[in-house]
Amino acid sequence: MSRRRHKRYTKRIETEFSSGEMLFRGISSDLSEKGLFIRTQHGFVPGSTVNIKLRLPDGSTAQLRGVVKRTVKTHLHLVKNGMGIEILESDNTYVKFVREELIGIPDKTSKPADAVGTKNTVPSEEELEEEEEAVIRVCPECGIKNRVKVVALSMKPRCGKCGRYLT
Repeated sequence: MSRRRHKRYTKRIETEFSSGEMLFRGISSDLSEKGLFIRTQHGFVPGSTVNIKLRLPDGSTAQLRGVVKRTVKTHLHLVKNGMGIEILESDNTYVKFVREELIGIPDKTSKPADAVGTKNTVPSEEELEEEEEAVIRVCPECGIKNRVKVVALSMKPRCGKCGRYLT
């Protein structure tokens, strides 16, 4: 069972992050409205405040501020080095990106905010999981069957056992 309060979505996004005078680049991978994981060799100490700039796929930039919750640094190739960040502040660009592009909630800015009798149509996590299609890929190295989300096929998925690319 996951300790996370918000479902994470896999999307690789170019990221710049800083704490004080130090400025680094990395790749954000697991994203949610309240957290993300930055893949980097330059992990900060847990508890550090981090300013983050994400370059979104549409060319826009999102500004975030967060706190490092965990840092992973290892030489094992199967484990991704980086930092787990809890987002403290985010701009509307990031919130809109996560809701529309990752979760799939349509933009409702064209409807009046105080409409009477409207029902909140935000899908539950169970509904979102049902919508995500997956395929089974057999690892060419070890022969293990791996369940891969269709949307993740373009991101070079790896075997869960041996780490070899499945595509």
